[in-house]
Amino acid sequence: MKFALIFQNDTAAFLPELFLAISLLVVLLHGSFLGVSAASLYTYLTPSMVRLTSIILFLSLILVLNNPVESQTLWNSIFITDHLATWSKIIIILGLLFCVLVSEAYLFSARFRAFEFFFFIISISLSLCLLISSYDFLSIYLNMEFLSLIFYVLATWKKNSYFSAEAGLKYFILGSVASIFFLFGASLIYFSMGTTNLGSLALLTENLNTFSPFMFLGLICTISALLFKLGAAPYHMWIADVYEGSPTIVSLIFAVVPKIAVFIVILRLSFLSFWSFFPVFWEDFFCLCGLLSLFIGCLCGLGETKIKRLLAFSSVGHVGFLCIGLASGSIEGVQGVLFYLFMYMLTAAFLWIYVLHLELGLTTTTSFLTFADSIGLVRSNPVFGLGVVLMIFSLAGVPPLGGFFAKLNIFISLVDASFYLVAIFAVLTSVISAFYYIRLIKIFYFEKNDNWFYFAPISKGASLVLVLTAIIVIFFMLSPNLFYLLTYKIGLGLMI
Repeated sequence: MKFALIFQNDTAAFLPELFLAISLLVVLLHGSFLGVSAASLYTYLTPSMVRLTSIILFLSLILVLNNPVESQTLWNSIFITDHLATWSKIIIILGLLFCVLVSEAYLFSARFRAFEFFFFIISISLSLCLLISSYDFLSIYLNMEFLSLIFYVLATWKKNSYFSAEAGLKYFILGSVASIFFLFGASLIYFSMGTTNLGSLALLTENLNTFSPFMFLGLICTISALLFKLGAAPYHMWIADVYEGSPTIVSLIFAVVPKIAVFIVILRLSFLSFWSFFPVFWEDFFCLCGLLSLFIGCLCGLGETKIKRLLAFSSVGHVGFLCIGLASGSIEGVQGVLFYLFMYMLTAAFLWIYVLHLELGLTTTTSFLTFADSIGLVRSNPVFGLGVVLMIFSLAGVPPLGGFFAKLNIFISLVDASFYLVAIFAVLTSVISAFYYIRLIKIFYFEKNDNWFYFAPISKGASLVLVLTAIIVIFFMLSPNLFYLLTYKIGLGLMI
């Protein structure tokens, strides 16, 4: 009885995660019992699984919004709940809900077995929610591995594709190396400080005057492993091949969903546990990774003709913006990073749904979408074509779209921190990367195709997601204060 009373708050704060864990069993049983009749009809379960998974994610979203425990550590300080965790979980669950809504038509077309895929979707939401709330190196590592194992399986989902097998194998080998680096770095930090708890490390490092070389090496290893998951340079070598070889719906999940959870962990490490390291270590490290990511993202994308690889290198450049935003070390920098991340997730979701839409209309067996596959989209569906063009302009940072204000926030935080050369370099790489975005728009509007072209109709779920994301990004200039205040509140919660 005493034990139950001690952990009563912990259990109440963990209701969304407990609900998702129980829902995993429900989805597994539902798919297993109906799987016999669906053995010959591969997509028979898809409509019911979409509805069931959407209901589960929606209910978990309500549980997160109505969490009775506001801000405290849980389960012997292994996890934490605060404003940062709550809002990040909301964004994660909404992102996965978007992915579920757009997946039905693709699963029918690709003839994937449905219930295993949706089982993995709920597993991803559980692992990301746990990762966001992690307050110890051990819990961070375990949840990262839980997430990575799911992604390794999803990357190889096309069983008959050599490219999918290559993507999964490459991701598995490099991801395993990143996990080894994280463990090695965490063990070095434990060797130096005697604890792996983030709160305890914040207290121990607050007034340190001398820093151990083991501590620096441990931090480099752990943050490098986290930046690998984001695809930041120089840890980006897997991202283009994995995005291209994976099924498009899986690439959509890779590109949109996990970035915010990994960035929350990086924010907790740099701005909470090792805040005193900022002038000596974090500024140089984040600047170096950010500048390398910007350089590689803008140059490698110039020669690409395949849409998936172009979006992969584009994401490397955008992660570079996020890294240099962290380098400023201010509340404005954190706000700029969170705002940029939110806008990038919405824009990337729209563009990956467009790629999904293109692939559904392909008559060839290859899945390598090139720019030429977009010819005729504007004539076939002018409204959708205009939406894609506006989203590309937003990624390029053209005013007055949301992407412009996101980049502007990063530039302001850099100028406030007196990083003038970094800001100038970021502007130059942004201008160079605008070239391959404008090339896409040229193909949309000015290239002519002599052959007949066919584009599959957009499903209701995909249409809903497209409209919601487009309204937020395109009409952002009408009421930007809501997002500014929200990101500022989240960033302030991290500082407090």
